[in-house]
Amino acid sequence: MISFKQQRLPTVSFTQPDTYKQSRLPVDQASTLIPDAYTSDDFFALEQEKIFANSWVAVGCLPQVSRQGDILVTEVAGRSILVVRSKGEKLRAFYNVCRHRGSKLLFESCNIKSIRCPYHAWVYGLDGKCFGTPMFQNEKTTGKETGKTDADHFDKKDYGLYPISVRSWGFLIFVNLSMGTSNGVSEDDVTTGFEEWLGDLPQKFQSHVLEKWEISKEKNYDVASNYKLIEENFMEYYHLPFVHPELTSVSRMEDHHRCQGKGMYTGMLTTPVSRDVDSIWLNLPAAQGLDKEHLEAAYHICIFPNVTITILPNHAFCMITDPIRANQTRERTFLLTPPGTLHNESQTSMFLELVKFWDMINTQDLGIVERVQQGLSNTAFTGGRMCPKFEEPLHRYQNWVADRMCGIHRVPQADAEE
Repeated sequence: MISFKQQRLPTVSFTQPDTYKQSRLPVDQASTLIPDAYTSDDFFALEQEKIFANSWVAVGCLPQVSRQGDILVTEVAGRSILVVRSKGEKLRAFYNVCRHRGSKLLFESCNIKSIRCPYHAWVYGLDGKCFGTPMFQNEKTTGKETGKTDADHFDKKDYGLYPISVRSWGFLIFVNLSMGTSNGVSEDDVTTGFEEWLGDLPQKFQSHVLEKWEISKEKNYDVASNYKLIEENFMEYYHLPFVHPELTSVSRMEDHHRCQGKGMYTGMLTTPVSRDVDSIWLNLPAAQGLDKEHLEAAYHICIFPNVTITILPNHAFCMITDPIRANQTRERTFLLTPPGTLHNESQTSMFLELVKFWDMINTQDLGIVERVQQGLSNTAFTGGRMCPKFEEPLHRYQNWVADRMCGIHRVPQADAEE
């Protein structure tokens, strides 16, 4: 097989504004993001630092760390991290590395009382403090040059786990690697704080009380595509009648509308949720306390850079994309329901039908994005045109990616402000 470099542009151009000038045009004139953004290993490496190491990145759902001692092990920008539920139900996050010799501490999510390094048995509390260093301070060997003992040179308090800034909204957990005392940066020092990142989303969904919703089903998918293709596919409904004929019978094209406020996200809504009164989407009971507007709408939100959520009155479908390589992504999906939804056999049976439906829709989507990945790898393709009616959310997202790659930190405006 002939081997050739698929990258079209020099690596240095990926952080230069002129590279994205065609994508910066108004949506009815704009070209799509450069193909290298999806296929180049060099772009991927830069993106991990420019975007994932400097953004509020979704890493999981609150029910995964609901009990004291729960630890979620995941990865952001090539760094293994721990999300921990510590004493007093406080949510914390740390780098998954021992402060002694750098061993990785945990490989799998778990529930434990303390974190013990498998190499030399240093022990850390759930608050990240180091409280065990076997045979380290008790030795009385005298230093040849200073005459001081080992204990005079070492204090466990200085060797706690490196902290990471962690926040939650609704049922989602976010971390930001650019903050934390390990690098001396606080949320007050960065351009975009967590509240500004989310924009009007917390207010919009306040009545749902999403932080109380429960994970009722999880499933992971390994996808042979760039993570952005999964996000972008979610943002537009142009493909619905061609890829999801089953979905259009539940949710009509003409019932989709933009729902875009200021923030690092794209938003659409479908209202009514479905015109089919027997729709599988409507079988489960709605969350308590919703007003008429929320009882009659399904919201489709992509929070930059890597999480999408569809919020219906009675359940939510969440996808978190973890970039592995330029052409490989691990997608973690969660079906969540309001508390106490699945309390009888009938509702459990209806929920299982819902699980099958979402798996079918998602499998259809992933098959398409893998085909797009293959097409983008063809060097004959240099970029396409946006469809203004359906693809403005992609235009918003791709321009945000271009911003971050060029070191521009700004929050996209609401529709009324643009």
